[in-house]
Amino acid sequence: MIVAILGAGPAGMSCANACLSFGLSPVVLERGDHLGGAQRSNFHPNLWMLGFPGESGEAMTQRLAEHYRALPVLTHYRTQTSGVARQAAGFSLALAGLDTPLHANAVVIATGTRPRGTPELEKLAAGNRRIIIGPLSHAIRDHIQGANVLILGGGDNALDHALFLAERGNHAVVCTRAGLSARRPFIESCLLRREIDLRTNCPMPRITCDGDQVVARWPGRERGFDWLLVMYGYLPNTDVLEVFDPGIRPALTGGGYLHVDAWQRSSVPGIYAAGDVTDTPQPSVPTAMAQGLTAARAVERDLAPS
Repeated sequence: MIVAILGAGPAGMSCANACLSFGLSPVVLERGDHLGGAQRSNFHPNLWMLGFPGESGEAMTQRLAEHYRALPVLTHYRTQTSGVARQAAGFSLALAGLDTPLHANAVVIATGTRPRGTPELEKLAAGNRRIIIGPLSHAIRDHIQGANVLILGGGDNALDHALFLAERGNHAVVCTRAGLSARRPFIESCLLRREIDLRTNCPMPRITCDGDQVVARWPGRERGFDWLLVMYGYLPNTDVLEVFDPGIRPALTGGGYLHVDAWQRSSVPGIYAAGDVTDTPQPSVPTAMAQGLTAARAVERDLAPS
């Protein structure tokens, strides 16, 4: 039984590993050129993986990828899925650049998430290295020193990075359009740091670039910053569903995530989802890996002869 797994992050790698244990044949389709998904650039310590205290997401990904590469799993890198259709005993997946479609008995979507921005900010970030969208950038760790930094957003990532930067000799202004949604310990720690200026009910500034300065303009005032960090959370990578035939597109939640049951089954029989692309209560690497395992077990149960 062939299981097509879309994505080679922690959820996808875990699912493939579990498929082997259950006698299934996984085929992993990764549109990038590397394993590990977004965690590959996560230099922060992973707080959720018991047994590896202080290990960064980047180091953890290297460890997972080393194990994965030793597995007998067929993995296609730089591969875009261009079509998914129902076939008698499963699904037919058209792959860009390949003449022969992949026939699979089940499909597991493990495409993860991407940092949320606005079209205007994403356009600016594409042409200015001093504008960073999302927390997973080595530039935050390696290049921001003795700088004035504007952080847009009021959640955990925004305040965690304000603290991270303050400890390294930077001054951070955190601007959020409403109240702070971060956990109380983050808020309390930021309030104790004179290098951090928390501004709630702050309108979204108009951002322009002037040489090495990022200029933020609010009504009646403007200020230049050395760096801009956009911490608006994440968006699920459900754009892959656009190539699924309309009749087999899984249902989404109100927030745009894939809706699954306790066994990671989607609303379409034979299609499963695992990891951050689902509406999981606590997105994390351990959760994603557990969901990948669960999806593989569900496939094994569902495809077993009656």
